[in-house]
Amino acid sequence: MKWKRKFQLALLILLILVCLARIASPPRNREEVSYNISVIVRGNMDMSWSNLKRGAEDAAADLNVNVRFVASLEGNTAEEQLELLEKEMEGSDAVLISPVNRILMKDPILKLSKNKTPLLMFESGISGENEIPLLCCDNEQMGRDMAQAMINHGNIREKIIIFSGNGICSSVTERQKGFLSVMEETDNQCMIVSAGSFQPEAISEILTVEEPDAVIALDDRIVENLTKAGRIYRQENTGKKLQIYGIGCSSEILKSLENQELVNIAAQDDYAIGYLGVQESVALIQGKEVQGNEDIRYIITNSSHMYDDVDERLLFPFVR
Repeated sequence: MKWKRKFQLALLILLILVCLARIASPPRNREEVSYNISVIVRGNMDMSWSNLKRGAEDAAADLNVNVRFVASLEGNTAEEQLELLEKEMEGSDAVLISPVNRILMKDPILKLSKNKTPLLMFESGISGENEIPLLCCDNEQMGRDMAQAMINHGNIREKIIIFSGNGICSSVTERQKGFLSVMEETDNQCMIVSAGSFQPEAISEILTVEEPDAVIALDDRIVENLTKAGRIYRQENTGKKLQIYGIGCSSEILKSLENQELVNIAAQDDYAIGYLGVQESVALIQGKEVQGNEDIRYIITNSSHMYDDVDERLLFPFVR
C-alpha cells in the first residue's frame, strides 16, 4: 500500500510539473503574416532617396514587411507614374507614393484611393484638401526659414535667383510660397526660374547673364546641378561672389556642403518619413485609422554644424 501511495504521489507531482512547464513556456508562434508594400518615388531612384529607403527598410525588418521601391523611367511624367500606381495597387497590400504632379495626379489618386488597397502619400501631395494620409514636413515654413537664413548672411538688397523647377510638385510650390513671403518684406530683387533645362550648363548660362548675388534651389536634384553650375560660373567669372543655398539632402549635396560650396541647406527627416510610411501602411492594412503627419522634423544647417549630434543623426541615419 505504501508503494502504491508513493507512486500516486510521484505521478501527481509529475503532472503538476508538466502543467507548470507548459504555463511557463512561450506560446507557439502563430503563422506570421507578411505584407507587400510598394513605394513609388518622385523622379528617379537615385541617392536622394537613400535616407528614406533606409527608414522604410528598417521598418520593414521590424514589422515583417516586404518593401518594393519603384520609379518611372522618365522620372517626372505624371502619365508614367500613374501607370506604375495602377500596376502596384493591383499586386500590393498598400502603396506609398510621392506624386510627381500635384495637379495632373490629383483626380487619378483620389479615384484609386477608393480601392481596397490602402494608399498613402509622402514628401509631396496633391492639390486641395483630401483625406489621403500624407507624410511630409512643413514645406512652407521651411521656405520661410531658408529665406531668413539668406537674410542672416547679409542678403538684404541683393539680386536672388530661385530655381524652383517646373513648379508642379506640391512640396516645391509650398517652399517657394514661404520663401517669397519673407523676401517680400526685404529690398531683395527675386527672380524665379521655373522652366527650361536645369542641367549645370544651362544654369551656368543663367548665372552669367543675370549675375546674381545669391541663388537657391528648392529640390534635391536641382541643388546638385546648381552646385555644379556654380563651379562652372566661378571658373569662368573669377572674382565674382555667389552664395548658393539649397533644400534637399543627398550624398552629393552633403559633400558640397562640407566643402563650403553651399552656404546652408534645409533637410527634412527622410528616415522618419520612410519608417512611418511603412508603419502607417501596415496600420491601414490592418484596418486602423491613420492621420498622417505633415509636421516631420527638418533642420537648417551648414558646414560648421552638419556634424553636431542632432544634425548628424538626421543627415546620416546610419549613425543612429
